[in-house]
Amino acid sequence: MDKLVCPCNSSFLLIILMVKEYYLSILSGQQKGLIAAIVKSTLSTFTLPYLAILNTRNIFYNNGIVRSTKLPVKVISIGNITTGGTGKTPLVEFTVKYLRETGKKVAVLSRGYGGNDSSQGNNEVVNDECLALRENLQDVPVLAGKDRVKNGRKAISDFQVDCMILDDGFQHLKLKRDLDIVVIDAINPFSGENLIPRGSLREPLKNLKRADLFIISHCNQSNEQIIKSIYTKLNRINKDAPVCESIHRPLYFDSIESGPALGLEWSKGKKIYAISAIGNPESFANTLDVLGANVIKHKMFQDHHVYTKNEMDKVISEAQSLGADAIVVTQKDMVKIRKINTIDANILSLKIEIEVTKGIELYKGAIDSTLT
Repeated sequence: MDKLVCPCNSSFLLIILMVKEYYLSILSGQQKGLIAAIVKSTLSTFTLPYLAILNTRNIFYNNGIVRSTKLPVKVISIGNITTGGTGKTPLVEFTVKYLRETGKKVAVLSRGYGGNDSSQGNNEVVNDECLALRENLQDVPVLAGKDRVKNGRKAISDFQVDCMILDDGFQHLKLKRDLDIVVIDAINPFSGENLIPRGSLREPLKNLKRADLFIISHCNQSNEQIIKSIYTKLNRINKDAPVCESIHRPLYFDSIESGPALGLEWSKGKKIYAISAIGNPESFANTLDVLGANVIKHKMFQDHHVYTKNEMDKVISEAQSLGADAIVVTQKDMVKIRKINTIDANILSLKIEIEVTKGIELYKGAIDSTLT
């Protein structure tokens, strides 16, 4: 018997999405007026219990009441202090490749937050970042799960690794790390210095003093004045941590169908229907614009959104009606869209990599000194 679908479920989901969009527009400053001011004030109140819990946890770790677990290999954490897409995943990939160039056997430990895919048949929960890392680093173990101490031990016993990357690990104090790298997004560096849920700060900026190295991302999508202000603030909080700059460099377009990749010059003048479910969709749109694409529509979904066949059918239909030459997505989106059967459309993903444009010697020096 076919399952009955209650129409109220889709209506409720629509309401939730509308509320979330309004909430995000308030946080970004797009919404003004009395209601927005009341919502901001209410959200600020909720930051107090969040901060109390956060401070209590940090006190426990700082005073040895709760101890971090030390693994018998080097652990490098790559994280951030805000929610959203700062560029951790491409930096993880970049760091893994550098470690392998130095002869290290490395694994990646990921929380898998926001995932619902059990891709290895062992009930582990992975998200789109994990899937993208596994696709790009096919001979590197990427272990996902909340218990990263357990997964770290598994990586050592099963894969004989001698170092590991703690993906999104700045707030994960349970596992002791030898190097803390923090990514700061030049597009929205400190979220107005507002904590969750009023803003997107995961913890107060003063806690950046734990960091050993800073990487400012998306520098080519910001301006010199903002980047200079980031340097000033970071130096005031943690003057001992070196600061590097980076960009997200586009490489090529990859098709959902097997076949040769398309060079970046392909996109110039093409009518593009873009879709994304990432933490920083503006960066994706800016990159397409710089490449000379004519983005006729950019449909944005919630970060870590899992696409359905019905959604993709609607996207394909609308793209065709608008005369789009292609539907272009991020790699994080493509790894999920590929799982949907019977997609008959020209869908491309834009492959990017991180490039350290300033301070590469500081980055390599921090890694090398940690390993030795």
